[in-house]
Amino acid sequence: MDTTRMIPKHLQEEVRQMPEYSYGATRVRVTLSDSRVFSDVFVAWGTEIVKDGTSEEVLFDASKIVKVAKQ
Repeated sequence: MDTTRMIPKHLQEEVRQMPEYSYGATRVRVTLSDSRVFSDVFVAWGTEIVKDGTSEEVLFDASKIVKVAKQ
């Protein structure tokens, strides 16, 4: 498991409370500590980013996430 894909622990429960987009996956919008915003981020089981838009490559460090919102 790639630790740069793990969202911060204090946000994991918040993601788990959001409706699933697909089995085990939640579609969210994330805001990073530098104010960049990424949409269409897919989080599996409320913990790990598995997809960023249409790419399986994640273009940011998930540990820098400061806010999550339902997409």
